[in-house]
Formats: sequence, C-alpha cells, structure tokens
Amino acid sequence: MPKITVSNIIQTSIVTAFTIAAALIWKDVIVEFIELVVPSGGTLLYKLIAAVLATGFVIVAIYALLETESEANKMIKKIKRRNGD
Repeated sequence: MPKITVSNIIQTSIVTAFTIAAALIWKDVIVEFIELVVPSGGTLLYKLIAAVLATGFVIVAIYALLETESEANKMIKKIKRRNGD
C-alpha cells in the first residue's frame, strides 16, 4: 500500500478538482445538446437517460481502473519475488 503523504493528498485533490471542473463542463454540453435535439416537452426523460448512461460509463471506468491497478500490483509483487526483493 502506498505511503500517505501531504504531497499525495495535494496531488489527489488537484486531480479531483480538475475532474469535477471537466464534469461540470460536459454536463453543460450534454444539457445544451439535449435541449437542441429534443423537443421541449421530453427533455426530462432524455436528461434521465443521459444521467443513467453517464453513471454506467463511470461505473465501468472505475471498475476497469481498479482491476488494472490490482493486476499491476500483482505483477509488481511477482517481479519482486522473482528478483529476490
């Protein structure tokens, strides 16, 4: 497990802030696109569909990230054992 340091916390906070900013920008783009394409009466349904799709995408992305990290940690341990570390 990586050591928790102030530097790591600051880096994580900065990355999180940029991620939230990007998400808010994309939210505006998606909302404007829906309002442009969909007639005014059905926008709530399409916003709901967009929210469900975005949530699904985020879940898949997080799962893939965690699985990749897990596999990388397994490979690092295997290499360390092979090298006698």
